Amino acid sequence: MLAGAGTDVMDKWINKKGWLDGYVDPIKRKEETPQEPPRGRGNVTVHVPLKCPGCRSRKVRCYGADRPVLYYKCMDCMLKFKVIEKEDY
Repeated sequence: MLAGAGTDVMDKWINKKGWLDGYVDPIKRKEETPQEPPRGRGNVTVHVPLKCPGCRSRKVRCYGADRPVLYYKCMDCMLKFKVIEKEDY
């Protein structure tokens, strides 16, 4: 059984009878309104795991960088490849 299901009915009944007038304020419940999803900042990007283009393995290591070009080597098939960083300006 829901915890708050019976209390709503009882609150309305007590407030309708006026038994607590002058003692306590009636319970005011928040209206349930759909909330907007939180807005992200402009400098946040989604991380996409890097994979080897030859064997699709994720076991890659960066062995050099000349920004924006990064040099990677796959540890499974020993393929060397380049990755260009994306600028998010």
